[in-house]
Amino acid sequence: MLIKSDRLNDNDLKLWNDLEEIDAHHLETDGYQKRKALTIDFIKDFIASDKKYYCGISWGKDSIVLADMFSRLNADAKFVYFRNVAREPEGHQDVKKIFLNTHDINYEEVSYDYSNYDSSYFDTKGRPAKWQNLLKEYKRKYGCHVTGLRYDESSKRKMRFNVFGLETEYSFAPFRYFNVHDIFAYMLEYNLPIHPNYAMLGGGRWDKYRIRVAAIGNKEGNGMGRTEWEKEYYQDILNRINKKN
Repeated sequence: MLIKSDRLNDNDLKLWNDLEEIDAHHLETDGYQKRKALTIDFIKDFIASDKKYYCGISWGKDSIVLADMFSRLNADAKFVYFRNVAREPEGHQDVKKIFLNTHDINYEEVSYDYSNYDSSYFDTKGRPAKWQNLLKEYKRKYGCHVTGLRYDESSKRKMRFNVFGLETEYSFAPFRYFNVHDIFAYMLEYNLPIHPNYAMLGGGRWDKYRIRVAAIGNKEGNGMGRTEWEKEYYQDILNRINKKN
């Protein structure tokens, strides 16, 4: 269920419909069904371990699928959204509204804002220190962070799974075998709300499977044409951020 947005043009919507046919075909494959069942078994085993945990939710495709899987298993889970207020794409709120209307989950939202940040927000190498401290605080509060990280996302993600497996001291990531094509097939199968960002494809110049819903103008994750894509679809937010800074 693609969420409507004024930022999407007719070419975006036509291409999205064409690509969704590929998702529908993938949905019928044995490989998808086997990987889905295996992933759900991973989650069942984790829940049965009785470890303290919370599920992070960003309103992007991976966290939506993760939340739906936990919800269908009737897991006693806390779901937490760390909201970057000033840089949030507006599609987040629409996705959130639909999902929360159809899923009875224990939800918490934590707002933070980099629009007027000071030196405490970043370390000497420019990494988001305040964000990392926020994650540490929630680990102490709720336990392990359940995340929608996937093995096929990047070489860094692959190394994480190869070294630690599904669990580290700080996180549990069940998408070891569930790939990006599986994610979109799952969303189609269960009619989950899909963030409009994923259809902002510039007539095919941008890759649906590489699009993210991260905060606009974020210092991290700006590779793979992310900066250029933001300028094409979110120049107004970038302009607003630059004026404040």
